[in-house]
Amino acid sequence: MRSIQARLNFGFVLVTLILFVVLWLGQGWFLRQMAYDFVSARLASDAYTLLRAVDMDIGSGWRLDPDKTSSVYEQPMSGHYFQVAVDDKWFFSRSLWDAKIPLSDHQDVGEERIRLLDMNGAPWLVYENKFMKQGRAIRVALAEDVSFIEASLAQLTWLFAGVGGVLLLVLLAVQVWVIRQGLSSLKAVRHEIAQLKSGHIRQLPAVETKEIEPLVTEINYLVQSMEMRLQRSRNAVGNLAHASKTPLTVIDRQIEALIEAGYSQGKDMQEQSSRLRGMMERELTRARIAGAALPGQRIYIQEELEKLVRTLKAIYREKAIDFRLDVSATTYFPGERDDLVELMGNLLDNASKWTKSQISIVARMDDESLELIVADDGPGVAPEDLERLMNRGERLDEETSGHGLGMSIISEIIRQYQGTCKLSHSATLGGLQVQVILPRQLDMDVAEV
Repeated sequence: MRSIQARLNFGFVLVTLILFVVLWLGQGWFLRQMAYDFVSARLASDAYTLLRAVDMDIGSGWRLDPDKTSSVYEQPMSGHYFQVAVDDKWFFSRSLWDAKIPLSDHQDVGEERIRLLDMNGAPWLVYENKFMKQGRAIRVALAEDVSFIEASLAQLTWLFAGVGGVLLLVLLAVQVWVIRQGLSSLKAVRHEIAQLKSGHIRQLPAVETKEIEPLVTEINYLVQSMEMRLQRSRNAVGNLAHASKTPLTVIDRQIEALIEAGYSQGKDMQEQSSRLRGMMERELTRARIAGAALPGQRIYIQEELEKLVRTLKAIYREKAIDFRLDVSATTYFPGERDDLVELMGNLLDNASKWTKSQISIVARMDDESLELIVADDGPGVAPEDLERLMNRGERLDEETSGHGLGMSIISEIIRQYQGTCKLSHSATLGGLQVQVILPRQLDMDVAEV
């Protein structure tokens, strides 16, 4: 469960359910006890009434005066029952009909007992007590059918469950709303981070939420730190390239002097010097590649392409190349300008070397990726040679000027941006077509085309 909102909602529902079940069970027990205590108190009061109704008649002995008892005991099966014992003589309420109240054994005088019995499927609350009157032990037992109490408690319990369920849903809705309001600052920061990555803003704006402010501050610090480190790295690369140029030139002059003097080792040294210069050039080129875009970088392709086209037209003036651009003004490169110039410059330079007169450049962008397609009307490349062309330093025609690093540099840039590249035959111009797809976000899968 990775969502903060889901965790909070789950915890709220779990705690609320536990509290609801406890309250549900507790209110049922409490109401039942309260109802039984009330009935027990009334039965105790009726027991003293019955005690007053029991009297000694000189002519007939002990008797129970029905006029001193409640009329509810005279109705058969009324749910209110009593039975009284004086010595071995028993008096029963008419409501008992032929039934009897089960009594407990060995009850002492003044000992009050209250029990809940099951009589023929109905719950009876039984009250027992033993009194002394006129020197005689009188045992009184009263019972009341509490089925209606159980039925009422059951209805109340289900009503409580229904109302509680509705309240739980309402509370959950309120909880979701409160959490969303509380997390709105995080959503705003998430949106601003997306704008930062897409180049709309250079830094995250300040937030008012105290808990989120340190996060925004650290992200802005990280962005500034990345920019400073990248700038220092590029400055160091430039300084290295400038510093190494003069010593290498001096070494080359010394090697040429050795060759002119007739030393056979001169050619070997010249070959190793050329290899050293090539390796340095490759590594410096790799170091200049920025890779993933710094936050806030947005380079519009049309503007950069127009500059590159003007330069290439001047370089290949004798070919009078017709560059056909199909690029939207809003299409942008999600990275560093140096990387775009390196990528497009190599693509267009390779196409310009081999084209007869026409080069097509297409740039499209959607929510997920940027697509670049460069095609020429040159001789093209055989299918079996397409994979070799992507290898570092591989050249299919040694007569054409160049060091063979163009496609490898293109591959390096594409790899840094987690993109894909496909070489194929151009159906419209007949030459080589290079299709490059770069994701607009890191870690986004780009399907092979």
